[in-house]
Amino acid sequence: QYGDDLLRDSHEHPDEDMTVRQILVESSNIGTIKVQEEVQLRRHWDFMRAFGLGERTALDFPNESAGIFKEWNDLHGSEKYTVSYGQGLASTPIQLISAVNVIANDGLYVAPKLVRGFVGKDGDIRPTPPSATQEVISPNTAEVMQSIMTDVVCSGTATRAQATSFVVAGKTGTGLKAQTNGGYEDEFGVRSYYASFVGFFPAEDPRITVLISIDEPPAGTLNRYGGTAAAPVFARLVPSIAHEVGIQPTHNGAACAE
Repeated sequence: QYGDDLLRDSHEHPDEDMTVRQILVESSNIGTIKVQEEVQLRRHWDFMRAFGLGERTALDFPNESAGIFKEWNDLHGSEKYTVSYGQGLASTPIQLISAVNVIANDGLYVAPKLVRGFVGKDGDIRPTPPSATQEVISPNTAEVMQSIMTDVVCSGTATRAQATSFVVAGKTGTGLKAQTNGGYEDEFGVRSYYASFVGFFPAEDPRITVLISIDEPPAGTLNRYGGTAAAPVFARLVPSIAHEVGIQPTHNGAACAE
């Protein structure tokens, strides 16, 4: 019981002690809340801001959204707990990819950009200025997170994101969709979901990050999850992306390293 709400994991399981790795691999909401309680809400909020959430990106598009991200001291009731696993806030796709890239980039936040360079009249490519960078977490912490996110795909909630000949690292997401009435159920008591998966590959030397986000995946308990609705789409895209950008397979037919 947290505030006025009974919060739970998406699947029932017996009480158990879990490591942080297990919490992320099994996508435990309650475990994530426990981690936030250890870190403290304000520090957790500061880290989310450092990862780029709640701010417009360096792309600076007109009318670009900053997402929905309350100040830490404006969180009340169960919001203080559900924000730990992403319920009650909203991020844009480029914010989420940039945040995950902190882990792929060994702890550095790299401001996103869409244009790599310009081709002059002479045919030479003139690169755009380098993106601004900032260290958010240490390289050692990033390495641990890369390992954990690889386990998410190899043995956790995202096994359907496994791609032939590439080791993938990633994380699933399943969120309730807010309704126009301010709650999470429509006038018929039906809930709608977002299902997502964000991952990068090759996990041991990240080159490409992809976000798959599905608004209201097909009805049914099984298909509403990020691991069942979004992760398989990622897996199907990996071979064509690798071919397009010239990434050579890193494992001989194996989706996960032995």
